[in-house]
Amino acid sequence: MTLVQSTIELTERARAQVRTLLGGSTETAGYGLRVGVNPGGCSGLTYNLALAPGAESDDIVIHSDGFDVFVNSSMMGHLRGLRIDYVESLTSSGFTFTNPNATSSCGCGNSFGTPEEPERAEADERLRGQVEDVIAEIRPFLQGDGGDVQLVTVLAGNGQPGTAEVHIRLVGACNGCSSASATVTAVIEKRIKESLPEIGRVALVS
Repeated sequence: MTLVQSTIELTERARAQVRTLLGGSTETAGYGLRVGVNPGGCSGLTYNLALAPGAESDDIVIHSDGFDVFVNSSMMGHLRGLRIDYVESLTSSGFTFTNPNATSSCGCGNSFGTPEEPERAEADERLRGQVEDVIAEIRPFLQGDGGDVQLVTVLAGNGQPGTAEVHIRLVGACNGCSSASATVTAVIEKRIKESLPEIGRVALVS
């Protein structure tokens, strides 16, 4: 799983409601919130929220004031920058979504559309190849100490500096060592950002 800080934002009202839901039963102790999308709805995709016992191997994990938010890395193209709120009125209550990736939405607020996937996938794949080239330069340094790095996910941004994300996994001697974070920051992240200024975040899969 990849640990990040602000890929998805929950307002204080949304966080309070999630904490209420998590505290409603002893069976959900230690659970987090899974955020995803499903095909369907008026505009092509619908949001999906669920309480979940923990992260899966391909999840991005966002820490959020008392609980974790889990998002499968394959869905980040749809959800990066999503803001979740919780509203109450005399007639209804529920979570609401503000999504900078949406190109269309319906009146219910739970269905949205995004740009054509082939274009997004092509941009991700193109940037992934460039990141792989940089990692190939770094790899001998890590292997010399008995470790290695694997590229997990690359999310192309909008082409502007600092808008893309890279998710990596350290393996071998690097995995779990006390200097893992320093290796990522001082060696891998520094080299990738120097070579590819469009990358704003290099997140470590733990």
